[in-house]
Amino acid sequence: MWKTAFPILFCLTTSVQAGIVFQAGNNPQPDEENILLNTGASGATIFGQTNTSGVTVQFTSTTDVLTAPSNGQARVEAASGLLNNVTISVPAYNFQDFIGNPRAGSGQATITVIANEPGGGTTSNVFNLNLGNGQNFFTVIANNGESIASITIDATGGFSDLRQPRISGLEPDTVPSIVPVPEPATFTIMFGLAAVVFGTRSRRHRPLRGKSCA
Repeated sequence: MWKTAFPILFCLTTSVQAGIVFQAGNNPQPDEENILLNTGASGATIFGQTNTSGVTVQFTSTTDVLTAPSNGQARVEAASGLLNNVTISVPAYNFQDFIGNPRAGSGQATITVIANEPGGGTTSNVFNLNLGNGQNFFTVIANNGESIASITIDATGGFSDLRQPRISGLEPDTVPSIVPVPEPATFTIMFGLAAVVFGTRSRRHRPLRGKSCA
């Protein structure tokens, strides 16, 4: 059975507390959207779309060939029939929560969340898979101003599929890449080194001058 829902807090390098909350069950958040997967796609990476905003959601596996059945309930399966690993992310977006239902599994699965803003971090939770009943809903929510970059589900025993995926709080990932600007002292050192190198090269190429021998 599921463990009692609890928050997992982790310290960021900025000393700001951020958190990811793991909850048992299907706990929709505001603006929750279904992820549509009835595409018949197959591969290490397949894609779905949110039903309202039309945003593309990416499903990737490092162990399995993923398939999205072309009919029936929205779900991600493995071509082998046993899904061991799947990562959910949204290209160019962060999100605030994810809901999934790993069906017909045995043993345990680990959910690993990579957070993004404001400071990033990784946290995980282990939960038990209920064999065969299809009611393994879990909800992952970002709080304290945090957002989610990706969610990975790993199950060593495998499960038949991940169905009824839902997502909310989609927001464009607008954090720019920061290129550090040298401090004034660094500029001074760089300028001094350049002057030394230039002076050395000039002396090497300067023609010799002096009196000629009689």
